[in-house]
Amino acid sequence: MRLVKLAVLLIVWTLLFLAAALVRLWIYMWRPKNPWRIVSRMTRRFVALIRMIVNVRITLQGDLDLLDIKGAFIASNHLGYLDGFVLGSLFPTIFVSKREVRGWPIIGWWTALCGTVYIDRERKGKITLGVEEIVERLNQKANILIFPEGTSTNGDHLLPFQSAPFAAPLRAHAPIVPLTITYRRINGAPVTDANRDTIYWYGDMDFMPHFWKLLAMRNIEVAVKFHAPIDTTRYKNSSVSRKQLSQTCYSAIASGLQQDRKNVRTPLTLG
Repeated sequence: MRLVKLAVLLIVWTLLFLAAALVRLWIYMWRPKNPWRIVSRMTRRFVALIRMIVNVRITLQGDLDLLDIKGAFIASNHLGYLDGFVLGSLFPTIFVSKREVRGWPIIGWWTALCGTVYIDRERKGKITLGVEEIVERLNQKANILIFPEGTSTNGDHLLPFQSAPFAAPLRAHAPIVPLTITYRRINGAPVTDANRDTIYWYGDMDFMPHFWKLLAMRNIEVAVKFHAPIDTTRYKNSSVSRKQLSQTCYSAIASGLQQDRKNVRTPLTLG
């Protein structure tokens, strides 16, 4: 089965790469008013296809009207690359990623075509450039998806959030939407410490061996909880406000993780 999945993914990935290149060429030639919104809608369709092939089912919790939000700074906890397929299939969005991803073969090329903002966290002077790119996209009413922990984890603890990127929604007066993502079942069995590394990707794990194992999974169930948007217009554009916003966002996501441990569920599930 995973050979079939891999073959389909390779075909889809090739078609998506070509389509993304054509869309970017069209944008370059015709100069539409809000190009990043166009790119974000294209990205959502592409990512949704990949999620369907991997067979990830999503349970949604919270205000579902947020699925139609525009120009939002969407922040989530981070457990691995699968998070991007899940959340990127829910919202038209532009991703924010670490600088190293830009140099990855194939994936780096595709993410660049999709308008990904790369943050160089090791060189603080470069973070400002990333913030400016995020502001540009938010001003065009494109959603931004960011994982403020700065890296993926095994889910035991929520790492402190990096506050610097929160300067972007402050400058753009964009709402911040905190999300909590929790993986619940793999092949019908609850996610535990014993099997979680099948879907979580963190630390020094190699991508290809991990992805090969992931393709062997029949189905994966994940819950995404929408928290109340944070109104940034009530804050001044300052380092204090950035830290306050990052902490407020952190608290919302952490509360979602605590609630999910009590197995709070809602009936809406996306196949």
